[in-house]
Amino acid sequence: MITPQELLDKSDKHFFKIAGAVLKDENPFPLVIPSDKKIQDTGFNNLQSALIPLYNHSKDKKGKGYTIAWKTKNIQGSQQKIPAKIYYETLEDYLFFTKREKDFSKIKGVYELIATSFPLNAAWAKEEPAFLLTYAAIMPDLLKVVRYFFDHTPPHQLYLRELPIQVHTKFIEDNTKPLKKMLDIMLPADKINFEEKDFFGRYQVKRPNIYTQVRVLDDALKSTLGYHELALTIDDAALLTWQPEKVFIIENGACFRSFPKIKSSVAIFGEGFKSRVNKYIPWLADCELYCWFDMDAAGFEMLNMIRQHYGNAKSFLMDEMTYNEFSGFSVHSVYRKIELPLLHPDEQKMYQFLQKENRRLEQERVSNMYIQKCLDLFS
Repeated sequence: MITPQELLDKSDKHFFKIAGAVLKDENPFPLVIPSDKKIQDTGFNNLQSALIPLYNHSKDKKGKGYTIAWKTKNIQGSQQKIPAKIYYETLEDYLFFTKREKDFSKIKGVYELIATSFPLNAAWAKEEPAFLLTYAAIMPDLLKVVRYFFDHTPPHQLYLRELPIQVHTKFIEDNTKPLKKMLDIMLPADKINFEEKDFFGRYQVKRPNIYTQVRVLDDALKSTLGYHELALTIDDAALLTWQPEKVFIIENGACFRSFPKIKSSVAIFGEGFKSRVNKYIPWLADCELYCWFDMDAAGFEMLNMIRQHYGNAKSFLMDEMTYNEFSGFSVHSVYRKIELPLLHPDEQKMYQFLQKENRRLEQERVSNMYIQKCLDLFS
């Protein structure tokens, strides 16, 4: 026999479906909740112990809630009433028992707010009651942002924090996920660049410059830049006319700064570069390009991503020999299963080993002496 708690759990799973139906002016009631009504033990005391809690929480007892349709059954020679069907007669009954009155009220209020603000662009919200509840508290501000993009023609020659919208300065940056969903649905198609995935490109907002640190590893190349180290935007870096023989993309800042000198080579700090890796840089395509990242999921994913744009990219110090040399410094790590088709066979083997053993080796653990030894092999 189903218990009141089990009935609550089963009933609650219908909440968002019911909320969506009501928003669409549909009536899902009476709503029958399929439930186990079998009598496991025919003893009178046990039967009463199962039925009394179910009755005490029902509409017959509480005045609101689920209704029990009873039927009479002969049990051990006596006529006993047992449940034939458990159902909700009305929305009010359902919300009362599931304690979802406040949640439903929020969903309804948010939908009405959207429908009032965008009468012709609100139909989608009837299909998204869970979304409405999740973002109920900030929906007024989300709609302010949508209104701005709806009313203004791109490109927008302002940074996100400069847009004249009455929300706090970090609001858009902190809420790009719900905003992207709403903007994609509510904006005219000609105001969206669907080929772009990031917020700036998709809605044509002025993108803040991302600077990439470049460090010259050979004094002979210094004359091109005039500095041993500098920070450039990716766009400016693409305009450089030099052609280093080797380029090392290094993930960690400390490793980038301490990387040894090597002839006709430069190092790029990966932190600024990886966010704009899709920006084509001619001299990267024409050099020996080496990627040195942590030996972990993120490191091999980054290597795979760079190879999408630069097929000449090779891994550096991300191999079995390096791991074995410094395995005592490896730490536990949790991996998600993801396909990285551009890894070479030896890299796939290393990646799968790290996944299986749940290990990661941070590049800071590799000694400078070992790095120099490996660089000497290039000579």
